[in-house]
Amino acid sequence: MNMDFNYLQKEFLDQIQFLRNELADIKKNRDCDEMWDNSDLIRNWKISLRTLAEWRAERKIGYVQIGNKIWYPKEQRELFVKANLVKGGWKNIGEGESN
Repeated sequence: MNMDFNYLQKEFLDQIQFLRNELADIKKNRDCDEMWDNSDLIRNWKISLRTLAEWRAERKIGYVQIGNKIWYPKEQRELFVKANLVKGGWKNIGEGESN
């Protein structure tokens, strides 16, 4: 009986290791940063689903829709960021001030 348990335990651990290796191969062979879905964009940019829907409706951000799934290619996210970049810089104290 004890041998059966040890055998099953080893089989179980072998299956877990196999699945971990498969997952690592999948992650290695695909560029996870290339395409984001709604949840990725919401999580990474800390925005609401409503905001994202408004940006799409206003054509502020490009996307790909396949069926009901919406994807945001890396290039479109970068274009959005560039289009909304607020340039800033440091001003020296007293510079541009008139007394």
